[in-house]
Amino acid sequence: MSSIIPQQITHVVAAACLLGILYVFGIIIYRLTFHPLANYPGPLLGRITDWYSVIRSAAGDRHIHFLELHKKHGPFVRFGPNRISVNTAEGLAKIYGIKANTQKSAYYHVFNDVFKGDSSLTTVDHELHAKKKRVVSSALSENSVRAMEGIVLRNIRKFTNHLGSSASDVESDSINSDGWGSPKNMTDWADYLSFDIMGDICFSGSFEMLDKPDNRYVLDVLPKGVNGLNMSGWMPGILRLKIGNILFAKLNESMKRYEAFANKQSAIRLNMNESIKSSDVYSHLLTANQKCVGKGDRPLFTPTDLVGESSLLITGGSDTTATAISTTFFYLLHNPETYSKLKDEIRPLFSDVEEICGGAKLASCRWLRACIDEAMRMSPGVPGLLPRVALAPSGVEIAGRVFPPGVDLGVAHYAIHHNEDLYPDSFAYKPQRWLQEPQESETADDARQRVERAHSGFCPFSVGPRGCVGKAMAMKELMITIGRVIWLYDMRLAPGQEDRGRGGPNKGYGRHRTSEFQLTDMFVSKTDGPLVEFRSRVV
Repeated sequence: MSSIIPQQITHVVAAACLLGILYVFGIIIYRLTFHPLANYPGPLLGRITDWYSVIRSAAGDRHIHFLELHKKHGPFVRFGPNRISVNTAEGLAKIYGIKANTQKSAYYHVFNDVFKGDSSLTTVDHELHAKKKRVVSSALSENSVRAMEGIVLRNIRKFTNHLGSSASDVESDSINSDGWGSPKNMTDWADYLSFDIMGDICFSGSFEMLDKPDNRYVLDVLPKGVNGLNMSGWMPGILRLKIGNILFAKLNESMKRYEAFANKQSAIRLNMNESIKSSDVYSHLLTANQKCVGKGDRPLFTPTDLVGESSLLITGGSDTTATAISTTFFYLLHNPETYSKLKDEIRPLFSDVEEICGGAKLASCRWLRACIDEAMRMSPGVPGLLPRVALAPSGVEIAGRVFPPGVDLGVAHYAIHHNEDLYPDSFAYKPQRWLQEPQESETADDARQRVERAHSGFCPFSVGPRGCVGKAMAMKELMITIGRVIWLYDMRLAPGQEDRGRGGPNKGYGRHRTSEFQLTDMFVSKTDGPLVEFRSRVV
């Protein structure tokens, strides 16, 4: 009798395993043949499981794969069992635009799972998002940005002073005999600047990264932590079943440290509330709460929501802006004629560096703006795809294709920014593509249409009602920073370090172009370089 029971258990286990195998096999067959998206091309693993997105996110090359998949398969690519990537300007408008019949997908619930609260970026509910965004938009409105300009300028002055100093990112300890300062890694220094600015305007307290290293660990933790969230968004079971603790232990640890940093900044700011004399972004959130309580309503931003909003402000306002700064310097220094033309525009226009601030004069620097836009096109701060789910009753129609309610859709920024139909010779750095002056055999109408096409696919800050509320702030910071550096200094790539950050034949899949600044896709872009030397110019 005792020998029969183990035998029965063995049979049950074998039957369960067989049923499990048949179940998985059945899912695979269904997803490849009978699923509503079965006819859309894409990588085999992606058509079967969202583990494809997890693996590519972990590798940091998801942006490259999106581009190559669209080159191979055309404008529609199935990259998950229920997910479609679209690579057209029409798709950008239909998925993200004001009239889009979409909302943020379940991917964003992971942010609530980690921070136990929603931010204006991650809130899925349309009505709640609209309320939260109005508050944050007010905090970062044109008037608010103008009032904060003194804070921005104070940090930019500090930044430009450091660039000309002898403190080095490599083993070089002094200003050279010909006046060149020690090499600076522009990825690092742009990060220090952007984080210090956001600390000041959001929390009334600089992170002090320009002056000391205490908080610089965040520059490593943040992109890894955000990528941990990104991977968990594609496969929520990674977070809920604690799988990440085993498979992605370092990323998981970074995610926890990033959460702790956001908690810390929120707590510090709450404790100093009574002593704040000028309005910062956080004060707008607290004022909105007070108005809700005065009406007898639930606070718009709960304590956990405030932490979620802090994490958004830290990430969205710092890391992406820093990438735009370092990227612009990379392309300027690898394109000498473009750099020379920018000097010719900036230097005669301003008689003193303090004239380079927000206003009509700086806004008239169209070549400067074109240089920045072209850098953000080639190497966007968020290179991947922000998923939206098609809503009932009609779903979403793009180019005659109807995607039913429940399907996740998105446009990968890096891929559409290198769509040859919109940006001919897309891997060439050509700021002139943003200007309406006719080129070569173009007519004035040709030039106008060229610029319109370029803008139709341009999305470094995303587009539509869910686009970045801090765009005006970011552009002001970019224009002033780069304008002042060009006015103050001559600059060059550090001798022997000219290849820092660029692609090459041995750099990996899709990274062979020596003219391209390389990105690691960690939801936000991670870069390295360029390594630059600065020399004060004779005024």
